[in-house]
This record gives sequence, C-alpha cells and structure tokens, in this order.
Amino acid sequence: MPIPQISITQTNALIGLRTTQPVQEIEQPAAELSIKQTPAAMTIDRKPSEMIIDQEEAWNQLGFKPISVLTRDIAEFSQQEALEAIAETAQEGDQLASIEHKGDAIVSIAEEKGNPPPADFTIAFIPSYGSVHIQYNPAEIQIDWKLGGAEVEAKVNKPVHHYTPGKTEVYMRQMQSLKIDFVGGNVNRES
Repeated sequence: MPIPQISITQTNALIGLRTTQPVQEIEQPAAELSIKQTPAAMTIDRKPSEMIIDQEEAWNQLGFKPISVLTRDIAEFSQQEALEAIAETAQEGDQLASIEHKGDAIVSIAEEKGNPPPADFTIAFIPSYGSVHIQYNPAEIQIDWKLGGAEVEAKVNKPVHHYTPGKTEVYMRQMQSLKIDFVGGNVNRES
C-alpha cells in the first residue's frame, strides 16, 4: 500500500525598496570687502652743507692784495715809519742838546748811522700756515613721518543652503504563499 506523503511548497515574501537620493546644495557667496588705504606721508627738510674758504690772508701774504688792503697797509707802514723817524730825530736832538755830559754827540750819531745793526732775517713760508681759513657747516636733514593706515569693512554673507531630503518607499515585490498537497493514496480518517 502506498504511503501518503505531504508536499509543502512555500514562497517567501519579498519586499522591494525604491530609494530617492537626498540632494544638498550649498553655495557660499564671497564676503564683500571695502578697503580704504591712507598712504604714509614723508616730508624731508634739508639744509644743504656749506663750506666757506677765505683765502684773503694767503693772497695778501703773496702780495696779491686788493687795492683797499694795499692802501691801508701802505698808510699804516708810512705812519709807523714817520713815528719812528720822529722818535729818532727827537732822540738825536736830545743827544745834541745834552752838552753837559761832555761827550761827542755828533761822532756818536755818525757811528750809529754809519754802522747799522745787521738785518733780521728768518725763513718764512709764504703764505704762512693757517692763512687759508676754512669753515664747514654740515648738512642738516630732518625727516618727518606721518603713518597712513587701512580701514577694512567686511560684510560676511551667509551660505545659501538647499536640501531636498531623500526618501525610501517599501513595497511588496512578492507575496508569501504556502501550498500543502497530499501526494499518494487516500488517507482514511476513520479508524
């Protein structure tokens, strides 16, 4: 006698997912800058250097005198010579007038005039050292600074953000099922 068998066929349920990806858009507008620059200022006050060279004394010693100096020197020399001549004449007059000393004043005066003392001479450098006068005033520089600066104004712009959320839909792709069949002979339920 054939043994009855039970045949079970099962189909699993399957779900499906339908997904829409999220979209995110971020835009960053640049900041707005306003810059105002004040330049630095520099002023320079300069007094130039100065050199003064006075060669008048050297030229005078070399004999190249201007007419005003030459005339003055000759006048001074002549006055000095005249005063010395007057003094000498007065001295000789005093010698001749003093007869009480019992000396021969005329012989003495003649000897002095006939035998003058030797001339004084020295070695001199013409023009002499220091006859050229030099005066130097250095330059003067004064520098003034006025610092500038910069003023910066910044306007920050917020980012622009757009977001579209994604979504997922769940659906039944396949329904579950269970099928039971009896294969083989008849089953008597009565016993």
